[in-house]
Amino acid sequence: MFRIFIIIFVLTCCGSCFADCPLDHLLIGCNQDGITGTDDDNKLFVDCTLKYRHSGDIDWQHWYYQLNYNPRYNRWQFGEPGFDVISINDPNRHLSGIKNVNYRIIIECISIKPGFVAKESTLGIEFNEAGDFVNHSALSDSHLHLEYRAPAPSGETELQWITFIIYDEFENYEPSNPFSIAFVMDPPAGDLVIDGKVDMDDMTEFCYYWLESDGGKSNDYYERTDANRDGKVDFIDFSMLALNWL
Repeated sequence: MFRIFIIIFVLTCCGSCFADCPLDHLLIGCNQDGITGTDDDNKLFVDCTLKYRHSGDIDWQHWYYQLNYNPRYNRWQFGEPGFDVISINDPNRHLSGIKNVNYRIIIECISIKPGFVAKESTLGIEFNEAGDFVNHSALSDSHLHLEYRAPAPSGETELQWITFIIYDEFENYEPSNPFSIAFVMDPPAGDLVIDGKVDMDDMTEFCYYWLESDGGKSNDYYERTDANRDGKVDFIDFSMLALNWL
């Protein structure tokens, strides 16, 4: 009876989108604004509401995940976040049709700190360089658990990152915007295309979100463009970027 209870609990918590589940899910969906008949109806996005939830002693304290040292393998590692899809209970943002028939969702790494790796050993999935990808639609379980690893000593002292993009191999959906996950320390304010420095690539990204006014956890405050987390991208955020310029 106790085992049955545990199984039911796990299925229930992982079947819900957000707070009931102990795992940090990045949720793949379409039509980010949830309103049909708008420009983003067929555009993929990732709901980042739980991104960085387990980022410190206080939920969402940092814009990075801490890594834990594993002495057996002399490396630093952490088991969040994973990927899942937006629930069918959210029909306006849930992917329409049958996976691998109407769409084929690919998760691709487009940038990663050298030496850093994200992997799922049981399935043989590994991201360690730009161009590595996985067909998420081919997985029997929509939840993809990843472990993130960095070698010692850099895993303790240096910014680690991985940047993904989501696209539909059948091209029925438009690709998502790139999104990054940081580890060990906060990226510098304005380092939007994470690489440890603030330059023209970051300025281009900043201009893309200029004067947007609906920042929050679900869009990771426009991929950290809203540096002071007040919900809008304005001159305050620009000044924080400028302080770290080059």
